[in-house]
Amino acid sequence: MEAECVRVAVNIRPLITSELLHGCTDCISVVPGEPQVQIGSHCFTYDYVYGSTGPSSSLIYDDCVAPLVDAVFHGYNATVLAYGQTGSGKTYTMGTNYNGEGSSGGIIPKVLETIFDRVKATNDSTEFLIRVSFIEIFKEEVFDLLDSSSSKGDAASMAKVAAPTRVPIQIRESTNGGITLAGVTEADVKTKDEMASYLSSGSSSRATGSTNMNSQSR
Repeated sequence: MEAECVRVAVNIRPLITSELLHGCTDCISVVPGEPQVQIGSHCFTYDYVYGSTGPSSSLIYDDCVAPLVDAVFHGYNATVLAYGQTGSGKTYTMGTNYNGEGSSGGIIPKVLETIFDRVKATNDSTEFLIRVSFIEIFKEEVFDLLDSSSSKGDAASMAKVAAPTRVPIQIRESTNGGITLAGVTEADVKTKDEMASYLSSGSSSRATGSTNMNSQSR
């Protein structure tokens, strides 16, 4: 692993049909040959920049995520965080809408495929135990999306504090300084399809609400 603890990539999505119909145009451009974006007279530099005439967003996984997956197999913790306003393409980029069928260009499906390919390749010499959890942070509370006793929430019902079907889980600090989620579901998985099924069921339990930019914002 390189010395940098955090690396930042910008993925500029293309304009969607509704934006084109309203006459919208790109307000951001990529500086040729540099990991820089320009907005008006201001330039901003990142570790990677994709889209809008820059390198293809299909390279995000190979450049940014694959090295992290490899590091996990060497004992490191790794996190991939997608950040952006509603409608910016977070779900599409991460692939949280993947249900295990067909192919997907999202990051999560590629991570699943890589993990289980690595496990299969080294299974004769190494024993693996893979567990998956799926949580949601909503209105500053943490919810277990794999808890079968909880039902799907929406923005209206979730406006009520501690709704009976959505009980938040507690965040605690362990004796070694780590952070734990008390009582969170940890499901054992042995195949990519099993993990994809938990991704699908957990995604269906996420809180949704309509915004001006996305009728099913998550």
